[in-house]
Amino acid sequence: MIGCFGTARASAVALWLLVLWTPAIWALRTTSGSPCAGVCGTTTNTTSNEISCLDQAYNQTATGKKFEKCISCQLESDFHDANTGESDVNWGLYNLRYAFSTCVFGYPDSISNTSSPCPVTCDIIRTAVGEDIQEPSISNLDDWCDSPSFADNVVNDCELCYNYTTTQVYMANFLESIRYNCHFRTVTGKKFKIEPTRIFTQSLLPSSLSLTTPSSSSSNLNLGVVIAVPIVGFLLILCSLTICCFFFIRHRRKKARRTGQTGHHMYNNDSSNAQQAWAERQYAAGGYGYGFGMGFMDNDGRGQELAYGHSTSDQQYQQQYQEHFQGQAKSGFSHQVIEQPPSQSPVHSQILDPDQKRPQQWQ
Repeated sequence: MIGCFGTARASAVALWLLVLWTPAIWALRTTSGSPCAGVCGTTTNTTSNEISCLDQAYNQTATGKKFEKCISCQLESDFHDANTGESDVNWGLYNLRYAFSTCVFGYPDSISNTSSPCPVTCDIIRTAVGEDIQEPSISNLDDWCDSPSFADNVVNDCELCYNYTTTQVYMANFLESIRYNCHFRTVTGKKFKIEPTRIFTQSLLPSSLSLTTPSSSSSNLNLGVVIAVPIVGFLLILCSLTICCFFFIRHRRKKARRTGQTGHHMYNNDSSNAQQAWAERQYAAGGYGYGFGMGFMDNDGRGQELAYGHSTSDQQYQQQYQEHFQGQAKSGFSHQVIEQPPSQSPVHSQILDPDQKRPQQWQ
């Protein structure tokens, strides 16, 4: 009896020592039956022992490498439980939020001794990020997105602060990834839109505020189309302006041509009217006044009048004038005289001039 008791006591002590010195097996929360369980482990809760806060730890430590492999597997997995509604993507995003809250705010456990001003910059979103972090369930995994404290402008400032650091740029990408899912919820059974290789890098992710809502029916725009659309639009505007200028100049030229022709006709009409009026004044005015013609006396002592004009009768008068001049050249008379026929002599009104004699007095 004593021997059996001693053997049992020794076995209990050995088992206690084995449990005491055996390292605890920690894991990250994932969907039951997930293919990622081989990388993430099987556990009901994520703990801070599986979290790394420095960027270099994800490349140099076993904890960091395991965390990156587990999250990469979950975000690229389309596995989900139809009965519970759980999916690997949801738990992968939860694990990222857990890591951010632990490293930045020290909640639920403080494991980072890094000195940085960024926790102060990000302090406003502390409440939202830490909501239900210790009691996660499929019903509250996304409730924290609706918290008023999770403001986009504060998130931008927080990301910018961590982007300026040289050791914790990953934290900025963790925050942007969970914010993206708040704006654009991942459909159950679909992979996460952001590739894990873009999250675990020191290149900052673009803000999800500049993105459009993805849809299954929409296709990605080709870069050539994006470049060609503004160019085609510019060419269309340029062609439209060219056509408008062409028709405008054409209209102006037609208008100027019509205006010039109208002015030319008016000038010709005015000139014709002026000449006609001048001729009427020359032949209708009475007497032998100065400027309306030329009065003189021939060798017989008879008075004659030569009127100005360009009509056919004037040409006849000039011809008579030349013939008369040739006939009187030998008589020594120095003035050329043209006698108007009585039937063609115009009737002139009397001009009151005391020095002028009437034609009847010359006859």
